[in-house]
Amino acid sequence: MRKLLSMMLIMASFVCFTSCSDDEEDEFDYPMETVYGTWEGTGIFIDGKWIDITSYWYSDFHFSITFYRDGTYYGKGYFGTGSGTYKASGKTIKTYVDGESYFNYEIVSLNVKEAHLLMSVEGSNDKL
Repeated sequence: MRKLLSMMLIMASFVCFTSCSDDEEDEFDYPMETVYGTWEGTGIFIDGKWIDITSYWYSDFHFSITFYRDGTYYGKGYFGTGSGTYKASGKTIKTYVDGESYFNYEIVSLNVKEAHLLMSVEGSNDKL
C-alpha cells in the first residue's frame, strides 16, 4: 500500500510539472485572485502630478474595470464602456475587444485592495 501511495504522488507531481512547464512563458507574476473583481480608478497622472478623480471637479475622468475568473472583463467610464477578454502574463494584463488589442496594464504594484498600473495602447509609447 505504501508503494502505491508513493507512486501516485510521483505521478501527480509529474503531471503537474509537465502541465506547468507548458505554460511557463504565460505565467503571471501575481496570484490571479488579486486581479478578480471590480477596480475603481481613483487617480490619473497628468502633467507630472496626480489628479484625484474621485473629487467632484474631475468626476468626468471616472472609470472602472471588472475582471472575471473566466478571462472576460467589463469596463466603463472615461476610457469607454464595453466588454472583452484579457490575458495576464508576467507583469502585464492585456485586454482585447473583438479579438483586437485594446489596453495594456503594466503592473507597478498589486495587492487585493490597491493597484498601481501604467496603462497604454498597443503600439504606443505613451503611458496613462
